[in-house]
Amino acid sequence: MRGFRKDTPLRRDLVACTGDGMTYSFMVGTGETYFAAFALALGSSDKVSGLIAAVPPLVGATAQLFAPALAARVKSPSRWIRGCALLQALSFVPMIVGAIVGWLPMWVLFLVAGVYWTSALGAGGVWNTWIGLCFPAKIRPRYFGIRSRLCQGCILAGLFAAAALLQPTHGTSWELWGFAGLFTIAGLARASSIPYLRRQRDPSEWPEHTHVSLLHFVRNFWHRADARLVTLMLVMQVAVQMGQPFLNPFLIKQLKVSPLLYLGLIAASFAAKSAALPFLGMLAKRRGARDLLSLGAVGTTFMILPWIYVDWVPGMFAIQAVSGVAQGAWELATFLLFLETIPSEERTSVMSGFYFLNSFAMAVGAMVGGAMLGNLPDGDAYALVFGISTAVRVAALLFLPFVHVEVLRAIPIISSTLALRINAGSIESPIAGSLDERGRRG
Repeated sequence: MRGFRKDTPLRRDLVACTGDGMTYSFMVGTGETYFAAFALALGSSDKVSGLIAAVPPLVGATAQLFAPALAARVKSPSRWIRGCALLQALSFVPMIVGAIVGWLPMWVLFLVAGVYWTSALGAGGVWNTWIGLCFPAKIRPRYFGIRSRLCQGCILAGLFAAAALLQPTHGTSWELWGFAGLFTIAGLARASSIPYLRRQRDPSEWPEHTHVSLLHFVRNFWHRADARLVTLMLVMQVAVQMGQPFLNPFLIKQLKVSPLLYLGLIAASFAAKSAALPFLGMLAKRRGARDLLSLGAVGTTFMILPWIYVDWVPGMFAIQAVSGVAQGAWELATFLLFLETIPSEERTSVMSGFYFLNSFAMAVGAMVGGAMLGNLPDGDAYALVFGISTAVRVAALLFLPFVHVEVLRAIPIISSTLALRINAGSIESPIAGSLDERGRRG
């Protein structure tokens, strides 16, 4: 960063924050993305492998509601986040052991996945506040833009590492050993971020935030734009999760894709999404975030239906690329509109509440989809689930006219990748500290 080339405390903080982000991102590329595939390798049903991607985040989202209060007791965000990072790294240990011995009860896999998400989301809100207090506002947009590109590169590197481990062992007696090696790398990557976290300074004090009850969204539905937007987002999330988690077993069991192709499809969606975001940002500036929201909503609505008919590899990559762009448009528009409607003093509380509601919607949608899929699904069962998921997404579009808010200026939004998903690219969380608040007032 220009102006911070000397070995100053701020420069050390910036370097440490970058190192933490890169090691965390490498873990994302080699870790939770493969929980569902690991469940299938252990012999689980298609339904269980789908639920493993959607239900555990609810555990983490529930725990993170209490994270700010608990972190305040610790009196050190660095210490709190280091503890979360250690717990997240240790969550891989039972899976490594289970892969080596060739057996792991599914309830244990759900438990450790819940610990993983508790650690991830429990650290997220506190980290956002921490970096917002430690880094000057004038350098945040450019710094986090550079950091984001480095982190995206590490995620892709993690995907390549996963392909190198899983493809040679696929279909052999060493298949579970491939997962053992993969989760070992993921755990070590997360553990290696702890020294970087230790190097970052704690802020002198924590700011006061206005608490907003979860009932806020219900009581003020017709009076607050953010509540109407959240309602649209949650209804769409339920509809999406009725089908999206079950694409993993559909691809692996029904279409018989190899690990290399599976990882290539995830990478294609993530890369298309990342590449499209600058152009989507320019579209938001020219046409407005509501137009971008409509584009993303329509694209998200129909991005699962083609899987019923397409088994041609180039067609699969085309679906993934389009779905990544559509999901990028949806996320960017919702981030812009959501952050615009939330007063800054309420942001931490409202975002924590939204993460909980969003994860609850994910779990509800996945359980409904799992119930429709059944225990021994065939191609017709998957077609039914994907078709109904699409129909409910179309119904969710009826909420679009109720979103009347528009941002005054489409400011750049930089996010952190929490997980990779087939047919969605990734699950993102906005980095509030990266926002140029001057742009919001412009």
